Amino acid sequence: MRKILVVGASGVVGREIVSEFLDDKECDEVVTWVRKASGAKHQKLREKVINFDEILSLENERFDAVFCALGTTIKQAKSAENFKKVDVIYPVNLAIWAKCSGCENFTLISAPGANINSKFLYLKSKGEAEKGVKEQGFKSLSIIHPPLINGERKDKRYGEKFMILLFEILPKGWFKNIAPMSGKDIAKATIKVAKIAENGVKIYRPQEI
Repeated sequence: MRKILVVGASGVVGREIVSEFLDDKECDEVVTWVRKASGAKHQKLREKVINFDEILSLENERFDAVFCALGTTIKQAKSAENFKKVDVIYPVNLAIWAKCSGCENFTLISAPGANINSKFLYLKSKGEAEKGVKEQGFKSLSIIHPPLINGERKDKRYGEKFMILLFEILPKGWFKNIAPMSGKDIAKATIKVAKIAENGVKIYRPQEI
């Protein structure tokens, strides 16, 4: 993968995907889409400030792979409408744009239990995003269902912190399929399957990779 795009690079997993590729000798350029400049500097990094409401109007650009790690919380979004904009509309529009730009390798960070029929906004939205991305017909689509993510976030997620602390006191090996993982380990597993780029749609749990 010589040229990759990461959208959602300010999140725990997204920023680790960027970091991994910046250290990858096989990668020549890492592009990120952001709302506002972060000030990050690296010879291989190109940060592009965009209006996410206008993704479909952006000029086409070909990438070897596109990684979507977009996501928010209802607390941050402040409304169900804004939540779905970030978790559904933006990822699907990104997939449409990527496909039109000629990309055939797309990776979506989703969630375990994603289901368009769920009564829960979060899981329903993740299911809708998966459905919309699948409909674009990428040659290789990797959907990642990560466990609890152990990493520094800008927002406070006390429920997640409690669960992570709980796992720390449980005997090792218990509930290993849902045990928390660091953003770095999830990113490494995500990149691993994206590089394999198996044909069709594949859903992965990082703990099993």
